[in-house]
Formats: sequence, C-alpha cells, structure tokens
Amino acid sequence: MNKTILIKMAATVAVLFSLLTIVEGSQVLLEITQQEYIVFTPLLIYNVVMGIVGLFIGALIWVNHKKSLTLTSIVTVLHLFVLVVVAIIFISDGPVAMHSVKAMTIRSAVWLAITLVMWKTNQSIEISSKKITSNK
Repeated sequence: MNKTILIKMAATVAVLFSLLTIVEGSQVLLEITQQEYIVFTPLLIYNVVMGIVGLFIGALIWVNHKKSLTLTSIVTVLHLFVLVVVAIIFISDGPVAMHSVKAMTIRSAVWLAITLVMWKTNQSIEISSKKITSNK
C-alpha cells in the first residue's frame, strides 16, 4: 500500500480516536453523562488531556512532520505505562472499573498501531533516501 495513504489513514485514526476520547471524557467530567461504573477521575483527566495531544499529533502525522514517529512513540509508551498502573490498581481492588482497563487497553492498541504505521512509513522513507544518496 502507498505510504502516503497509510500516513493519511494513521492521521485520520489519531484525530477521530482523539475526538471520541475528548467528547466521552468531557461529558463524564462535566457530569453530562453518568456512568454505571467507578470513574477514576485522574485517569479521566489524563485521557482528555491525551485526547487533545492526540489531535495535534494527528495533524502532524497528516503533514508527515519529521517528529511524528517520536511523538506517537511517546504517546504509546505513556498509554502502556498508564494501562499497567490502572491494571494494578484494579487488581488491588482500587477505585478503577474493568471498563477503564478495557478502554485503556484499546487506547494503547490503537496508538501502538499508529506508531507501527509511522515506523514502517518512516523506515521506507529512510530506505528510499539512502538509495537516492548511494546512487550519487
């Protein structure tokens, strides 16, 4: 598949997923909707903030900014770290619902997929530029 198409798809997923995260999280934070499970407020705030960050990263991915791979990698690592923390809190019978663990798992998987796409497209760009350089 064309690397430009993959980049645009990754950017679209990042933006749409981030928008959904912001909308859902904001509705809970502003008490527009009530959840039938325990809401761990620090996680909710983290998710909304990272949703906003994700919008900016999605825009950078769209324009194929050179820092996109680094930024998506950072978001993925942060999400995986928070997933581990949330899972530990849940296992320890802390104030975290299984819904939060599942949501964080999905969030981590989505950003891991975005990072892999960025890595793969970045790798092919580097390989192409090395071929061009070596032909001179």
